[in-house]
Amino acid sequence: MRKVLTILMFLVCFVGQSQDWMTNLEIAERLALFQNKLLLVVWENAFYQKTPAILYNEQGKEVLIEDSYNSPVIDSLVWAHFVPVVLSEDAYPDLYAKIKDRSYDYIQKFNDDSMKIMDVNGNILNKMDEDVYLTNLSKFIGKYGLDVSLIKNEYINYRQEKNFYSAFYLAAKYMDFAFFLKEDIRPEVTDLSLIYLEEALEFLNGIPEEEDKKVMLERIELLEIQSSLLTNKPKKVLRQLNRIDTTELDKANEKLLAFLYFSAYRMLNDEDNASQWRSKMSMLDLKKIMQLINHTGN
Repeated sequence: MRKVLTILMFLVCFVGQSQDWMTNLEIAERLALFQNKLLLVVWENAFYQKTPAILYNEQGKEVLIEDSYNSPVIDSLVWAHFVPVVLSEDAYPDLYAKIKDRSYDYIQKFNDDSMKIMDVNGNILNKMDEDVYLTNLSKFIGKYGLDVSLIKNEYINYRQEKNFYSAFYLAAKYMDFAFFLKEDIRPEVTDLSLIYLEEALEFLNGIPEEEDKKVMLERIELLEIQSSLLTNKPKKVLRQLNRIDTTELDKANEKLLAFLYFSAYRMLNDEDNASQWRSKMSMLDLKKIMQLINHTGN
C-alpha cells in the first residue's frame, strides 16, 4: 500500500511540475486510473510532425493552431481532460501483438497517425472517429473528455486479476455508463464494452462445464442484445429476444430479460407492451431507460 501511495504522489507531482506529454504508457495508465481520466495517445512520428488543429475562443469563433503538439494552450487543455501519451515507435510490435485479432477498423485506428483515446487498459475508444487532417479540438474534448469514476472499481479489479468475472463486470459497467452518455459517443463506449465481453466469453469457454456456466452464457447473450438497445436498435432487440426460449432461461437472468423488453418497447413508444414489464423495473432501471431516451437524438 505504501508503495502505491508513493507512486501516486510521484505522478501527481510530475503532472503539477510539467506539461510535457508522458512517454511511459504503464505509468500513464496508473495516473489515468488515479485521476478518473482516459488517455490521449499519439504515435511518436506523428507527434513531431507539424499538425494543425482548431479551437473555439471565448467568443465561440474558430482559431487555427498551426502546431497543435507544440502549443502550451493545447497542452494545458489536454492535461485538464486526459492523460496524454507519446507512444514510442519501438513499442509497436508488442502493442500490436495484443490487438492483432481485433476488427479491421480497430487495427486501422491503432495504426494511423490520429489521436487515439484509450482506457486505462490500453483499449481504443474512438475507433469510429474519422482520421481527419484538421481536428476541431474543442469538439474532440467535448466528446471524449469523460469522467470515468463510475468504472474505477471495475478497472482496479480487472488490472489486479484478469479473469472471467473481472472482464464480465467491466463490460457490464461500461454498458451501464453508456446509458448516461450522449448519442454521439454511446456506440463507441458500447463497442469498448463488447471487447471485454468477448474476453469474458473466452475465459468462460476455458473452464469446465458447471451449473453457473449456463447462467453466465445466458447473461452474456443478453448483454450482447443490450448493445443493440444502446445503439438505438429496439426492433432488433425484440427480434433477438423473441428467439430466446424463456422456459429454459435461468431465474437469475429474468430481470435483465424484463429490462430489455421494457426498454425496447419504451423506445418504440409502445406503452401497451411496455406496461406488461413495468412492475419488474427498479428505480435504477427506469432511470437508465429514461436517460437513454432523453439522450437519443441530442
